[in-house]
Amino acid sequence: METKYMHKSQFPRKSQAGMTLIELMIAIMILAIGMGALTNLLVVAMATDNRNAKDTSATLLAQMVVEQISAQHPNSSAAISVTDCAGNAWTIATAGGASPNGTGANLVTTSTAVNYGGIDQTQAYANITANYAMKYVDCGGTGNTGVPTVYDVRWNVMTIDANYTRLVTASARPINANALGGIQYALPVNLRAVSGP
Repeated sequence: METKYMHKSQFPRKSQAGMTLIELMIAIMILAIGMGALTNLLVVAMATDNRNAKDTSATLLAQMVVEQISAQHPNSSAAISVTDCAGNAWTIATAGGASPNGTGANLVTTSTAVNYGGIDQTQAYANITANYAMKYVDCGGTGNTGVPTVYDVRWNVMTIDANYTRLVTASARPINANALGGIQYALPVNLRAVSGP
């Protein structure tokens, strides 16, 4: 028969020990490594977002040039004027040249090149025919208070048929590396359009 009173030895008391200092230091170290990795991930995400924004702006600039030229009649050589956020007035020449070279920035003519038919970005800016390139300065964010980005915009106009069609090729890329978060070279955006009356 069991007795009403149990001996203390049958139910040993559990010690109520907390974390030791070493366990606490290991937990803090693991937390610090995790936070460091998360911070690095956020920095990379912000740089990628900034680069994507600059690529979008470059695409819009190349599209603006293509549309401005395409809006002209194929045999028109009327120049178009645009002004950037820095107040620079740029002239967009629309006169075409004969195939296969056209007029303006050089085209990539090596058929095995990745950018075949696009604008040759290795051509020195000073060697491009006048009014077929510009260093367009965009606005520096809301209220023009941020750091503006300068874009190298180049184009080529090729007459396919003097009265009906021409091929317009435009390229743009940001040229100041600090706007891309340290990226030294941004791939250019190339757009091509066949325009007619």
